[in-house]
Amino acid sequence: MRILICDDSGMARKQAARSLPPGFAEHIVFAEHGAMALEVFAAETIDLLLLDLTMPVMDGFETLAAMRERQIECGVIVISGDIQPRAREKVMALGALDFIQKPIDTDKLQKTLRDYGFIGAEELAVEQPKPVPIASQPKQDVVPAVVRPNNQEIAVSPLDSLREVSNIAMGDAAAKLAKLLGTFIQLPIPNVAWLTPAELEMALGVFQLGGQTVVSQGFVSRGMAGEAILYADRDGVTGLRRLMAELRSQAESNNAPILDSASVLIGAFLSRFGKEVDLTFSKSQPVMLAENILGSEYIYNSAIDDVLMVEIPYVFSERDFGCDLMILMPKVSGEHILERVGLLLDEELN
Repeated sequence: MRILICDDSGMARKQAARSLPPGFAEHIVFAEHGAMALEVFAAETIDLLLLDLTMPVMDGFETLAAMRERQIECGVIVISGDIQPRAREKVMALGALDFIQKPIDTDKLQKTLRDYGFIGAEELAVEQPKPVPIASQPKQDVVPAVVRPNNQEIAVSPLDSLREVSNIAMGDAAAKLAKLLGTFIQLPIPNVAWLTPAELEMALGVFQLGGQTVVSQGFVSRGMAGEAILYADRDGVTGLRRLMAELRSQAESNNAPILDSASVLIGAFLSRFGKEVDLTFSKSQPVMLAENILGSEYIYNSAIDDVLMVEIPYVFSERDFGCDLMILMPKVSGEHILERVGLLLDEELN
């Protein structure tokens, strides 16, 4: 079999490659987004595509649509953290064979391969060759030509691993809120970065421009603490209130819909995130922050060193509004999380 693994996360690509049965792949190629995958299809024959949904340049939905338009014959198995029922329905309608939730379930993948006749029991005894990746794309939107690199393992940075764990947690949170609100949430790529105190102040300065509604919720676990912030502009707040009012017959002026939405998004994210890094988080009650006291108790006063940030902009595409979730962890807590992510990744892949 000639396999293409398309995912923007190096961690996810490595996990997918190592989940394939021994002896299954004659040749494995990697792509970081759908446009790069189409370059691969133009250059060679691929038997099976393992496809992520949330990617830059061209996401998984767009990739499937482009493959159908170009009549590319290839089996496709979607492996994604976006577990909204609507996402599964969309990819199956676009021709995917199956949908597997991240983190990848090796047994589920191999069962799917058997069910669709890609492998038989006699093929599981041969040693699996190491994957051959495509060279990484330059930092621009131009799709490069297909390049054959040297044989090498995929390098996975701590921040890349954290981004993939955040992607899984984000999908879980979105699925819960989408079910509650009866809508589809377009999932972005989480932004994961270390911020200096000055960069953090600049990032949060938008709250003080007016028109922002901000909900804060603290969380703690063994050896770490942090703060989750959900914020939305007037359109986002109005959209959340209307959606929650439709469900609960609440007045649109009531703050309860915003606190409820924040509680679902933050709680679901931290619950799944904690599961992935083997931590249990205790959370404070979510509170509305007034603009003139934003950060006075935690953010600015404690930001004497770098802060680890995970930022997720949620888009309610069918309702034309969005909101943003920001997870902030001081340096010691951030380093603790990155260490746990690294250790768990080493245990899984080795």
